[in-house]
Amino acid sequence: MVETEPPGFGSTQDRPPGATSDEGAAQMLQLTDIRRDYRIGPVTTEILRGVDLAVGAGDLMSIMGPSGSGKTTLMNIIGLLDRPTSGRYVLDGRDVSKLADDDLAMLRNAHIGFVFQSFQLLPRLTAVENVSLPLVYRGTNRAEMRRRALAALERVGMGERTGHRPDQLSGGQKQRVAIARALVGEPAVVLADEPTGALDGATAREVMALLASLNAEHKVTILIITHDPGVARQCARQVRIHEGTLVERTAGAPGASGAAAARHPASGTEETEEDPGASSAPPAIDPNPAREPTSRRDDTGEILNPAAPT
Repeated sequence: MVETEPPGFGSTQDRPPGATSDEGAAQMLQLTDIRRDYRIGPVTTEILRGVDLAVGAGDLMSIMGPSGSGKTTLMNIIGLLDRPTSGRYVLDGRDVSKLADDDLAMLRNAHIGFVFQSFQLLPRLTAVENVSLPLVYRGTNRAEMRRRALAALERVGMGERTGHRPDQLSGGQKQRVAIARALVGEPAVVLADEPTGALDGATAREVMALLASLNAEHKVTILIITHDPGVARQCARQVRIHEGTLVERTAGAPGASGAAAARHPASGTEETEEDPGASSAPPAIDPNPAREPTSRRDDTGEILNPAAPT
């Protein structure tokens, strides 16, 4: 079985608004006027209210916001687990806004790596078997799967734990295995959802340092969804989501603290806001599932079911 992609993926016919071919190649994903509504009986609840976001190849970005702000809904849309009510989403030069469910599932497997807070490792499989799983769904042959899985584990410092099952690993080691699984398919984007939530402070910092290293040395594009200001401050780009809209901090070099200017992507206007976590210790990151969870909940509590395993 040959690894495939949806027809036309990566073509130059669908580019971010106003982008040339060179600009499109450098832009990993572009969201334009993304809106997401949920209707419950006669009541319509607006979760995302015209989100505009551009992520360049090799970016390290945090998306921070409190519970109910819309960050989980936004992550689900970026990760192709949910569809926007309206708006345009271009991923690696391809408009994915209206693709069929099967094409989205194939695209998700090939181009997006997930790192989840709860690791999502299968308990009966070894580290190398867990890391291999995304390649199983592509039909990659066993020898190639093992070669790539071993290389991914070596990359995250787990080369000596390839035969260990999850119950034989520490929390930080499980996290590294999950990150290796996210990387094994060489995705366009890695989405890390609350990656430090299940880790102690020291382990969280180690995992965050690993992600930063992967970004700096291998130019992996990483988006971290978090409520933790310490995690957000370690990203070169910091976006805050509030009541369904985005504000990007323009003073956000890793480790920045104190007051920072923030820019609304749509309007370009700036405001100054205090960093509420300026004094907190910087934490870390989380894992990616071998298989998508059977269901995920968005910010309204509605369950989202992925169309197919990735």
